Amino acid sequence: MQEESVRSDTELLPLAPSQEAIWEFIHYFSPDDPGAERFNVCDFRLLKGQVHLESLYDAIDDVTGRHDALRIECAELGRDPLLRIRHDVRPVVSFVDLSDLSEEKQLGPVARLIRESSAQVFDFGKAPLWSVRLVRLAPERHLVVAGFSHLVCDGRSLSVFFSDLMRSYSIRRGDLSQTARTGPATPEVSTAVTFRELAELQRIAQDSTTGDRRTADLGLARPGILFPTRAQRGERSGADMVAETSYAFSFEDGISTGVRRLAWQLRTTPFVVLLAAYQVCLRLRTGLDGLRIGTVTLARGKMDGAAQSMGQFTTNVYLLSAARADVPLRDVVTETHARLKRETARGWSFKRIARAVHPDFEKERPWPFLHLFDSWFQADPPRFQEDDRVGDLSISRPDMFCPTGVTANGPLMPPAGDLELWMKRGAPSISVNRARTGGTVTYNPCFFEADVAAGLARDYLQTVGHIVERPDLPVGRIQLHQN
Repeated sequence: MQEESVRSDTELLPLAPSQEAIWEFIHYFSPDDPGAERFNVCDFRLLKGQVHLESLYDAIDDVTGRHDALRIECAELGRDPLLRIRHDVRPVVSFVDLSDLSEEKQLGPVARLIRESSAQVFDFGKAPLWSVRLVRLAPERHLVVAGFSHLVCDGRSLSVFFSDLMRSYSIRRGDLSQTARTGPATPEVSTAVTFRELAELQRIAQDSTTGDRRTADLGLARPGILFPTRAQRGERSGADMVAETSYAFSFEDGISTGVRRLAWQLRTTPFVVLLAAYQVCLRLRTGLDGLRIGTVTLARGKMDGAAQSMGQFTTNVYLLSAARADVPLRDVVTETHARLKRETARGWSFKRIARAVHPDFEKERPWPFLHLFDSWFQADPPRFQEDDRVGDLSISRPDMFCPTGVTANGPLMPPAGDLELWMKRGAPSISVNRARTGGTVTYNPCFFEADVAAGLARDYLQTVGHIVERPDLPVGRIQLHQN
């Protein structure tokens, strides 16, 4: 065991293919201190009932030991960094007591704590690249807030973390069968995939697929931004370049049902219908053919244990829009399905795509994936089916604690001459919720007015309505009604 721990602490490993796009992104915007880019993910759970804090701290230790991703640090920075999986990592856990405030007055501080966890700066040269905040709201009411660098954690992994945490806590408290207990490791869950296994299987998967002219012809996205901005070159350089806020929207019940019905008729998924609708929406707003839409896939594959593992598994894909003036809405959906299926099956990493579409990629690095799409569209990651009770504790994720508004950290200055890319990093993008009943337009308010996000949401809602109610209508026959 000691020999294994020494090897894991000294062996240096390259990035996994699924980490390449994120590294290129943060290394471009913050080359000397990648953690300052604050490209993070964050989630929380509310625990109701008597919490034994010492057991909860121990459970966090258990989860840290189980997942390689929670013990990653960068041994070398640069264009192609080397990673180290530390054996002995102490998680960073802080405790905040808000129990002297009323529930109403707790909402503001809690939202601020969640925003701070989402926007924290990590030292990439020192594990862990994540932290936990335990918030006491009342003697039998606690909030667990966990924030991670996106380099080591994708959206699905957030649910894995909390699922493992509460299961380990149950073991510590004796709430699970003693016969199932084998020490601090989580029982009844297959062993987590190691980082080395993940990276190797990803390389094998993408090496087994070949390219075609459609990939090479994808080319670069056109320069410029599809949405009106508040800033011109050289202006607003003191703004928070990674500030973020969102505008929520919802489909009417009949439209949500219609999306599911159309997806069933066309043998696809509601996500594909909504992605096709976004392509149509952008075509109607801009009049442009050939737009590139970026999205993301889970890419966990069929590897044993991958579904229960933490890490950065996601893979970006870039689709040429199928929305043209003469194409019926129904055909936009079917062609979007075919293109997404092809690109997802290929599973190419960012660097392989970049080399295929841009011969000067290696000369120009760091070269962020912002060059590969005109606009971004994605879905909230699915969550595990989580128990709503562990022992005497009930577990929930109440929307009342979801923060809104800009990040809590101070401004981060852009590299000279790159304000357009910073604005594209914060340009309005759509994320549909897991139920496919609505979503949010996320944007940087330093560069985009709130009415830009509201206008995009309005146009998108109209487009989804058209695609559901009149699927045989050609794209060019649709008119968006402005308020």
